[in-house]
Amino acid sequence: MSLKDISAKLQDYQDRLKQGKADKIEPKHVEKIIAKLAAKESELLSELETVTKEGKRERLEKKLETLRSGQAKAKWLLEQI
Repeated sequence: MSLKDISAKLQDYQDRLKQGKADKIEPKHVEKIIAKLAAKESELLSELETVTKEGKRERLEKKLETLRSGQAKAKWLLEQI
C-alpha cells in the first residue's frame, strides 16, 4: 500500500472521526506498533544470520522489506496525528 493510499485512508478516518463513527488514534497507539515492528525486525535479523538455505534467506529478506515499509508508514502516520 502506497503512502497515497494511506493518505486517503487517513482522510476517510478523519471524516469518520468528525461524524463520531470512529475512535481517536492516539500517538501512543502508533508508538506501540512501531515498537512491535522494531522487535520483529530484530528477531528477523538474528534469524537471518543463522540461515543457510538460500530460499529461506530470500523469504526472510522479503519479510524484512515488508516490515521496514510498515515502519516507514507508521512513522509517517505518527507525524500526521
